[in-house]
Amino acid sequence: METGLNTQAIREELNQEEWEDVEPDRQERRVFLGTVFGLTPSGKYYMPWAHSNVTEKEAERDEEWHVAVTEEFEKHDMFLTAGEGDPCDLFASESRDTADRE
Repeated sequence: METGLNTQAIREELNQEEWEDVEPDRQERRVFLGTVFGLTPSGKYYMPWAHSNVTEKEAERDEEWHVAVTEEFEKHDMFLTAGEGDPCDLFASESRDTADRE
């Protein structure tokens, strides 16, 4: 499935970001990609167990999109996350363990 994301460009942009401490011994950095409204095939936000505002076909296409993005991102040591303040925001992220770095 075509995701509409340029993974290589996202990786390069992520490489420019500063690492942030998120937990003891773990750092993360991330790049804003957009919102579910503009990135997912349905363009809708819903919970998987209560998707009354989306058809089954739309939910299937969204799931296929998430799987394709996840698989592509894993090839570049990244993962897809939602925003902390707004779960409709999507980010390309990576994390690293810092316990061994000291």
